[in-house]
Amino acid sequence: MTDAAIEEPKTQTTLTASQVSEFLIKNPNFFHEYEYLLADLILPHPSGSATSLVERQAKVLRERNSELRQRLGDLIAVARDNDLLLKLTKKLGLNLLEAESLEDKARVLHHSLRNEFKADCANIILFDQPQIKTTALITQLSSEAAKSVLGKLVRFDRPTCSALRLNELQYLFPQYEKDEGSAAIIPLSHKQEFGLLVVGNFDAQHFSSDMETTFIKYIGEVASRCIAQHLDL
Repeated sequence: MTDAAIEEPKTQTTLTASQVSEFLIKNPNFFHEYEYLLADLILPHPSGSATSLVERQAKVLRERNSELRQRLGDLIAVARDNDLLLKLTKKLGLNLLEAESLEDKARVLHHSLRNEFKADCANIILFDQPQIKTTALITQLSSEAAKSVLGKLVRFDRPTCSALRLNELQYLFPQYEKDEGSAAIIPLSHKQEFGLLVVGNFDAQHFSSDMETTFIKYIGEVASRCIAQHLDL
């Protein structure tokens, strides 16, 4: 018997799971050609039953579609809310421009914030304007006293949204006897800082530090320019 007649035994190569995974990733169309294999692949389920790959994929797709529909619904709801806020903000701005006196502009702000934006309470606070009398619509305060009570809640670079302590709540909204609440504290500033527009809610969680303030900031900017016309700045 010659060496040529001796055949080496063939060794069987066993693929590892990582090799199979890598192959399928590199060949995403593999099951297009071997589609019949899909029905024969069995995947375990936590319940103890088993389903084919086709059934599992169908279930995953249904879950993803449901999740996408939920996300789309959420986006549509946000868009509707923003559209309403835009309309109300535009209406408020136009009404402020049409109001002639400081009292009229204060009345427009209170009516819009309370009745259209659904705030529980609102207040216009003017700093160091002794010629302005405190009324049900406008409060005249010392800026130093306000900063002493409110501390970091008084900012003039952006609105501040926060839950309020009892003394802060009573200071900002003295006409209401409430134990808790939250507020959007909006700076009033045009050429110089002169006050605050405060929008309150009796839910301590309603105005939070992470909420979007684009519309609130815009209302403050329009209100600042309209109110400043009537002050000694």
